Amino acid sequence: MDGNMKVVFAAGLSSAFILGVFEILFPFYLDFRGISLVGMGLIFSVSTLAISFLRVFIGEYADVYGRKRIYLSSCILGIAAKSMFAFSLGELEILISKFLNDLQGNLRISVHNIMLYENARKAYAKMLSWFTASNFVLQAIGSLTFPVLLASLAYPSLLLLLAGVEVIKFFVILAYREDKKERGSRKISLKEAYSFKIGGTLKVLSLSSAIGALGFGIAHGFLLPLYFAGKYGLDLAQISVITAIHRLSFLTTPLADTIITRLGVRKTYILSTLAYIISFLAVGLITFPIVIFVPIFLIHDLLGGGIGMTAKSVIIQRIEKGKALLLSETGLETAFSQMAKFFP
Repeated sequence: MDGNMKVVFAAGLSSAFILGVFEILFPFYLDFRGISLVGMGLIFSVSTLAISFLRVFIGEYADVYGRKRIYLSSCILGIAAKSMFAFSLGELEILISKFLNDLQGNLRISVHNIMLYENARKAYAKMLSWFTASNFVLQAIGSLTFPVLLASLAYPSLLLLLAGVEVIKFFVILAYREDKKERGSRKISLKEAYSFKIGGTLKVLSLSSAIGALGFGIAHGFLLPLYFAGKYGLDLAQISVITAIHRLSFLTTPLADTIITRLGVRKTYILSTLAYIISFLAVGLITFPIVIFVPIFLIHDLLGGGIGMTAKSVIIQRIEKGKALLLSETGLETAFSQMAKFFP
């Protein structure tokens, strides 16, 4: 990899570690603060629903002013959000902190894959699949270290530690060398940004992704750790192990390039979607013992997951970079995923 690719990988993997810790930390932090499931649903949903419709405009901004500025802005917001969480006591304060945290995540995701594509056009599917696999390994490591970190630091100090990782990521991104030729030539109006003038293929992909995200949001997110604790009586260490295994199931992602080459990107995307359907229907209709539930649940990522994500990203990048990426991967999909949080 060249220097830019190393920077993107390092920054992305730092974000993955933070996410691995934060994914389990936050719902238990809310429970620790005495916030109800309905309150959690509102906190998770309200800010992200608003941000999901801002992401299209964020993408257009990145096209004009550059990906690096967007990424650096994301790091600054991440530092602020994690620091504020450490001192947030009421629901309104936590909601504001969550808004900033969601915004930083949206900013980063809006440009990350594009930065990968611009620095590895010919090997994009291969590089993306390897990054996705590495990303989930770091998430798994974050999940596994969470109970140890929490026992050593408690919630406020652990949140400040995550803010410190965001600081490191900021300095990593400073080393990125951006090619100004990749930028757009002009600013666009709000009307143009939200015109949704994309081809039929991307409209179908946007709608299918949004519908899939609704089910994904119900089956994942803040409810999953609490579900393991409430239904099966598991402790934090056990939940961390299951979450780590969940993330490691994405290690099938490096197979994406080979599968796409053999089956074609369209068939790969369809088959990965079927894996989600089969897995979610099985665990949704039948109450399995935990030792049976976990492997059936993991099918959706072992056979789908990163493979399907890679196929979708390849389709998007081949058709139309930039605006298309934001509309199909981060607009409707994010909104539908967060709408699901209203159904705890």
